[in-house]
Amino acid sequence: MKRTNFKTKAVPQFLLMLFIVVSLVSCDSDFDTKTPGTAVAPPVIHSVSEAREDAPVTQGVLQNTYIIRGENLASLVAVYFNGYRTSFNPALTTDNLTFVSVPEFAPYVGQDNILRLENLYGSTNYDFSLLTIEDFTEGTTEDGVKTVTLIGGDFTETSEVTFTSGTEEEGNLVERPAEILSVSETEVTVIVPDGVEQAYINLETSRGASAQSDSYGFTYSVFIDQLNPEWSMSQWGGTFDLEATDPALGQYSIQSVREAWSGLTFSPETGIPFNQYSAITVSVYGTGDPGDMVNVAINDFAGTVGVELIPDQWNKVVIPMASFFPTGGAPAVINRIDFQEASNTGKAQYIFYVDDFGFL
Repeated sequence: MKRTNFKTKAVPQFLLMLFIVVSLVSCDSDFDTKTPGTAVAPPVIHSVSEAREDAPVTQGVLQNTYIIRGENLASLVAVYFNGYRTSFNPALTTDNLTFVSVPEFAPYVGQDNILRLENLYGSTNYDFSLLTIEDFTEGTTEDGVKTVTLIGGDFTETSEVTFTSGTEEEGNLVERPAEILSVSETEVTVIVPDGVEQAYINLETSRGASAQSDSYGFTYSVFIDQLNPEWSMSQWGGTFDLEATDPALGQYSIQSVREAWSGLTFSPETGIPFNQYSAITVSVYGTGDPGDMVNVAINDFAGTVGVELIPDQWNKVVIPMASFFPTGGAPAVINRIDFQEASNTGKAQYIFYVDDFGFL
């Protein structure tokens, strides 16, 4: 029988090479921490959307939540709005999507308007400004037109301002567009639309963002262009006109022509609970001398607060209910409010105007 002989000398060398290759492959596996399906690359942002309606935007509102869509997001480690770091939920993050909220204290004016994402492999910047309404102030033009100035930012690309009252659910939703007078990064001034008693002010920008103010106006009005039908008026020592047009903050004001220490009386059909409201607010207009005064009194002068009449200018005042009875003794209900001329200068006649009168 023929015997076949193998050369065994080469076998140990072959096994050694095989062992080295296997060892290297094993080491590579030990140090590879990349999640399967995750790209080893910096993040990419394709779009940002407002979370509630999933509508694309390039401006965010403080404390609102947004959806960021893009690439390479699974390895995110940080998100910044104008350099201010925010949190995100890794459990809701995929390689193509994540949810973030704009921090309450993120800077929004005088900024580069940058949304910055960082992952394990790099970072990216995205043009994204921020919006908020901090407050508003009220005023009038030289012609006596009521205005509101919104304070906050970044208002640079404001496109529309609307006064909204009521709700769709209750079937009484009313939206009144306002004429915009001026826009800056931190302020927007608009004309208050006719017919507004109480409303929220909504500001929209061309970047898709929308912010809402606190409530504007009255909780309960007594006179705005006309007397509340639940109230009646009387007087002593003079005359009054409920349809004065010059000056007026809207269509009409109340002209009060008075003898010294005489006044107007407003009476509700049903008593108003004293503790139901926090303040009385009213605008008064003087036509006399600096220092002229009018007393605002509750319940036949049980409590009185003096208000200055500024010549040829509307003076809006907010009087806390507690100011009428600083030492206690407030009544359970309000059944009468008077505006008494109180200048004490001895003239035969005084004229002042009352407008935008009600409770907060």
